[in-house]
Amino acid sequence: MKIAIQKTKTGFTNRWISYCQEKKYDFIIIDIYNNSFIESDLKIDIFLWHVSHENHKDNLIAYPLVKTLELKGIKTFPSSNQLWHFDDKLSQALFFKSQKILHPKTNYFFEKKEALKFLNNTSYPFVAKLRKGSASSNVFLIENKFQAIKIVRKSFSKGYPLYNLKNRYLDKIRNTAGFVNKSIEVVKFFYRYFNPPYYSKMMQREKGYILFQEFIMNRNYDTRVVVVGKKAIALQRYTRDSDFRASGSGKIHYPNEKLDFNYIKMAFDISDRLKVNSIGIDFIKSIDNKIYAIEMSFGFPSENFLDNSSGYWTRNERFVKSKICAQEWILENLI
Repeated sequence: MKIAIQKTKTGFTNRWISYCQEKKYDFIIIDIYNNSFIESDLKIDIFLWHVSHENHKDNLIAYPLVKTLELKGIKTFPSSNQLWHFDDKLSQALFFKSQKILHPKTNYFFEKKEALKFLNNTSYPFVAKLRKGSASSNVFLIENKFQAIKIVRKSFSKGYPLYNLKNRYLDKIRNTAGFVNKSIEVVKFFYRYFNPPYYSKMMQREKGYILFQEFIMNRNYDTRVVVVGKKAIALQRYTRDSDFRASGSGKIHYPNEKLDFNYIKMAFDISDRLKVNSIGIDFIKSIDNKIYAIEMSFGFPSENFLDNSSGYWTRNERFVKSKICAQEWILENLI
């Protein structure tokens, strides 16, 4: 069994390398951006890569490369079943709808006039979304027609960059204690205003469409469930102050064995339907206690996030206290 790991500076990579060294697995570090990788006849059985939505190269090559390797009989993480909906809220909404999984009703428009027409016959508030963006980037609560028209016009003109400056820094500035530290974050904000990161310059702006999603009155938190094989880990994130969004807020709670098992049951069901060995799914619970699937992704933060859970759930409603080793579990499932 030979394992190839794509080199990256962040993500799951270091944990995979450490684990392979610990277990004395036969592995190599590769560079898929080098033409010699595809041209060489590498004898590998498993390919691991923490694809980043904030890397324009990853966005260009990830799906075709993974699909190519799968057709050669190589097991991959992520798989093509994990990639086709990655950082794509439109694909996710279509999946939830087609599978009859409870989710907020989503309308999508590819013509400006049709989007504007919709605004005359809808109720407010509702949520406007773009396909790409993490940590609540490019997700807007629309409270009136004036706001909606503004969003539509921008979506069908210059569009939106993937890098959302306000989302990145306003929370940091608001929550940073001390004048000096807060001033540093303000300086960073203005630096990035004039010098956005390289990937933002390289990637296309999101435009030519808009998603309108039903706003579900909820309990001011969402629940992230990460399924890895026969295990499921969960945490909850509370919304920002005076905001409806929880993703990226940093306000994390671990319900552990007190969690409503229906979240876990839904997560395993979605994982089975996608035919994947791991997936992270965000849910919200409405004020009338209905659980809605919101978004999903093969990737998820671990350090200071998932790792702090005290255990995992099994399919038979059992909570097992355990150290969280999600990246190791992913690899073992592939093996």
